[in-house]
Amino acid sequence: MAMENSDELEGQAATDKSQYLLFILDKTLYAVEALHAKEIVEYTQVTKVPKMDPCVKGVTNIRGDIVPVIDLLERFDMGSTAIGTKTSIIVMKSMLKGVEIQMGVLIDEVYEVDDIKTVDLKDTPPFGSRVDKSFIKNMGHYNKDYIPILDMKTILDIDVLSKEVRT
Repeated sequence: MAMENSDELEGQAATDKSQYLLFILDKTLYAVEALHAKEIVEYTQVTKVPKMDPCVKGVTNIRGDIVPVIDLLERFDMGSTAIGTKTSIIVMKSMLKGVEIQMGVLIDEVYEVDDIKTVDLKDTPPFGSRVDKSFIKNMGHYNKDYIPILDMKTILDIDVLSKEVRT
């Protein structure tokens, strides 16, 4: 009987999966855990805030909340996101001293929300990525390819993003 339970658990582990929000940034497909994304909104005007890290494009009003907007390409030191007709902001949930806050990340285009099985998650290789390895949580096998699953906790680190830029 114990063997059946063990086999059952192994079978369940093989089908464990989570939902991911997939999006395109600079012609590359990336993913974030969907449970951290609050909503996706069309790009809207961003008001610049002086002396902020260059990747912090400013703030915008989303449903009455002032939300800082981070350009992922600039955060990755890969240039800046060109605003186009499909440009969107993913509003992410983050924690600051035990309080949930919202932060927006600028992306080129939403791809879809889909499941990726736990067994299809692999460690990030130590080389070969255009994005700093610390920003990648792991790689997910999706549609016969591996895509970076971003570590939003590291990317949206308030202590790093809120440091005043000296000129």
